[in-house]
Amino acid sequence: MQNNYEYNDGGRSKYFRMKYKSDNIGDCVVRALAIATGDDYQLVRRELWDTSFELGNMPSSKPIYESFLENRGFIKEKKIKGFNLGNYPKSEKEIYVAVLANHLVCVEQGVVKDIWDCRKKYPYAIWIKPN
Repeated sequence: MQNNYEYNDGGRSKYFRMKYKSDNIGDCVVRALAIATGDDYQLVRRELWDTSFELGNMPSSKPIYESFLENRGFIKEKKIKGFNLGNYPKSEKEIYVAVLANHLVCVEQGVVKDIWDCRKKYPYAIWIKPN
């Protein structure tokens, strides 16, 4: 695989316990967006909650995270067929958020950053961070 993997909880462990597998609560959207933007985990979490309250969706729903990414200037691209995340042919200089089946993950400079290694999964779409 050309892309490496690095454990990264997006800053969640600064606020909440991450010791046990049961501590993983399905917050991949918050984690991926915090990593991709460089913003604090709690600030991203709060913005997603506020937006979800305004738009009437759950914080981890597609309309909410897409609104978040659009507001930050991320550009949505269709997937490149035939490549899993570990072999995805994007520049190592880019930061992007990959939309997988029921999961979001940040890839920064060719490194998949998440709490689990999802490089074998195939992205549905990616959101490229503006320069």
